[in-house]
Amino acid sequence: MRLKISGGRLFDPAASRHGEVRDLYVDGGRMVPHLSRVDRVIEARDRLVAPGGIDLRGQVATYGLNFRRGAGGLPTVRELGERYAALGYTHVHEPFLTLYTANYVHCQLAALPVVDTSASLVLNLRDLDLWLASPDRRQEIKETVAFFLDRTRALNLRVVEPRVRYRQEFYAHRQVPGAAALEVLADLARVQQVPLNLEAASEVLRAELPEPRAFHLAALGPALREEELLEAALRQLQQGASADMGLMDPFGAGQAGADIRVDLGWFEPLNLSPSADKDAARRALGLALQYQGEGLAFSGAAASVAGVEAFPRLFSWLGNRLARRRDWGEDLGSREYSVSQWVWATRVLPARLLGLTDRGSLRAGARADVAIYDPAPGAAGQWPGRCCTLLKAGEMVVENYTLINPEVARATYFRSTEAQATPLVEEICQYRSFRPENLWVQPELEVEWKQV
Repeated sequence: MRLKISGGRLFDPAASRHGEVRDLYVDGGRMVPHLSRVDRVIEARDRLVAPGGIDLRGQVATYGLNFRRGAGGLPTVRELGERYAALGYTHVHEPFLTLYTANYVHCQLAALPVVDTSASLVLNLRDLDLWLASPDRRQEIKETVAFFLDRTRALNLRVVEPRVRYRQEFYAHRQVPGAAALEVLADLARVQQVPLNLEAASEVLRAELPEPRAFHLAALGPALREEELLEAALRQLQQGASADMGLMDPFGAGQAGADIRVDLGWFEPLNLSPSADKDAARRALGLALQYQGEGLAFSGAAASVAGVEAFPRLFSWLGNRLARRRDWGEDLGSREYSVSQWVWATRVLPARLLGLTDRGSLRAGARADVAIYDPAPGAAGQWPGRCCTLLKAGEMVVENYTLINPEVARATYFRSTEAQATPLVEEICQYRSFRPENLWVQPELEVEWKQV
């Protein structure tokens, strides 16, 4: 369908548009410069028009979340997709896919309606321990990682524990300290051509990253348990690393529920029921307000402390000091995010970090993911809130605040490497408790795959 979006206030910082009033045109699911004839006009006068949102840390398909849903406190997968669409999001990225759980995660993502999806492959560096310590095996590590990315249909690489450690003294010779591991990880970032995701932790924030631009620090908020760590995080950002905020909502009602932790093969189990540390939450918000560069993307910390239902409140804290005073009892600084800065943090930068080159902008040639908001953001507690209209690849999904097309086409994006198995792949897989081919995502999974 050929569409005209008429008279909206365009916020597209990737194209240096910061509220100018102009028309947009859509043809064949893409933005185009102009159309002389259209099938439909969408009136956007006095409304904010932005690219579709991208959630860098949409913890929606992590293994174990269904246990948490059963215990209460989390929305269903279908409710999640609908809530994202209501806020103007068109893509959600799952942070925790492992070699063991790839099939499970993709099955869960396939059940998520409306939005496109992708996932990070989380590697346990203990699988690479002796190879990490051997400089002449560096190329084999790269080829192995590329192979795993392709076979698990993951979009990028994530590391939760950037070192190798064992509890048993017998394995002391296999341990790799963080500094040595970070050197190898910086090299691995070049394999995927986007920054490598490191889960933020005190040791990561205090470290000297060998190549800061090669790293993305994920979920800063929970890591900021001491005041000095806020300064350390600011230093990492100023040196060139990117990060996502990891904001928490300590006032939300969604934190009740059973204490559930899942063993994903790391040194410590993944906590699916973290509580929101109010002091860390304050530091995370303070960091987001202090940092003035372009390397900080929006994210919630985890499903239990800042799920998608909390986003409007978190947005209001970023954009309106009156909302901060209302909820926190203090301003936490005088800065207020502009609409363009919010678009950058929720659209432009996430698209770049995931390598989605045709997203995060309204320029000609971009995919026509368009979110329209009314009233304009700014009122305390409603900044920016729900969208009144949402287009996904030119298809109307939300109209007049109502989801009208829940079955819109959707796809899962992955990084195609076409890499071949290496001796290291065989070495890693021989210790699995089931056949290696059962690790990989099965082709009969009902998913439309899109290669990046």
